[in-house]
Amino acid sequence: MESSHILATTHKAPNYVAIFVWLIGITAVEVAVGYIPHSIVPREVLYPVLLAMAGTKAVLVALYYMHLRYDSKWFLMMMLVSLPLGVLFVLAMVLGFARLAP
Repeated sequence: MESSHILATTHKAPNYVAIFVWLIGITAVEVAVGYIPHSIVPREVLYPVLLAMAGTKAVLVALYYMHLRYDSKWFLMMMLVSLPLGVLFVLAMVLGFARLAP
């Protein structure tokens, strides 16, 4: 009979409060950037900045609160493979509804 062994991990436990503070800070910057008039900074610059900040927040949540950083690499690979499909679905929905808009 094979006994199961718990592998000792050498990683340090993440500081969830610090990550939460980072998420709040990034959100505050996003809100502030949203109030910048388009006459000062064009939309072509603001939107990629907002998307990058949203992506950073999504990565932080996935790595730390979903525990993908310290979990099996299999779960991370499953998420990375399905992510482009989700992006394509959202893009198709946005473009489809944009065609219906008056």
